[in-house]
Amino acid sequence: MRISDRVTVICIAYNHAEYIEETLESVRLQDHYSKELIVIDNGSEDGTLEKIQNWVEKRAGSLSVQVISNETEQPYCQVFNAALAKVESPYVVDLSGDDVLYPEHLSQSIKRLKRVNFAAFVFSDAYILDESGEVSTFYKRNASGDLVEDMEELGDIYVTLIKKNFICSPTIVFQTKILKQEGGYDGNLSYEDFDIQLRLARKYPIAFSNHLGVLKRKHPKSLSTGQYKRYQSIMLPSTVEVCEKIKEMNTHESENEALGIRILHELKHALWSANFEPADGLIRIGEEIGLSGLKYSLYKFWYKKKWDLSWLYQKVKG
Repeated sequence: MRISDRVTVICIAYNHAEYIEETLESVRLQDHYSKELIVIDNGSEDGTLEKIQNWVEKRAGSLSVQVISNETEQPYCQVFNAALAKVESPYVVDLSGDDVLYPEHLSQSIKRLKRVNFAAFVFSDAYILDESGEVSTFYKRNASGDLVEDMEELGDIYVTLIKKNFICSPTIVFQTKILKQEGGYDGNLSYEDFDIQLRLARKYPIAFSNHLGVLKRKHPKSLSTGQYKRYQSIMLPSTVEVCEKIKEMNTHESENEALGIRILHELKHALWSANFEPADGLIRIGEEIGLSGLKYSLYKFWYKKKWDLSWLYQKVKG
């Protein structure tokens, strides 16, 4: 195995018995010749570990596979970091146990990454499969399959990432050295992509590869579906922490303006889902960056009155 081109895929599975074999098979079928797999069952209770062990025994073939089993569910970012510490490959992928890689994803990504000097990671387009079975692409494409938006010139990607979720995180292939150098994921957060993309984009170039590399599933068990869970969002407190980090990293007024757009977006959902404690943190950061305007004033009034309209929010979302 040529270590200079090797990719380590870290696959973390939690109650993914329905999908895990297809996910693992997609790693084995990558046309990139130099690869290895670390697969972690993170305390699953649905037979995921048994499915993993059966696949390794019967299907892994010559693919180098290390299986790790956690007796109970551990924080995702901490689980990933523990695996990352063992990685010696130049490239590393964070693969969820319910997503699928298309055969050329690793080879296409690394080809592009090698052309962009000092890039922290490369990302690509993806197919999104929703609960109803409908498939769409993450980025808009025309009838000919061409991207509607010009992705060759990403501009100030840091500002873009502050304002909106611009990158489909399952498509990312990281430069291992840079990811380790920056401390990996923040182990205090409940989810990783918002934070790590911003921290790396602040300091390094980011590359885009124009291929459809991943099938990402959206289903009731996925972490993102609970992003604005009524009363008890697991993700919103981490979002507040990341917004605080952004405030500290920002150096220009345009960056604080972008943060204001993000705060208004997250604050809206925090209030509608009656997550008032994270809403308080978002309002505090808004005050610190001088956020103003009618919408922000209305949100502050809503927070002050603690109006619980989450029943309506759930009805509209459902």
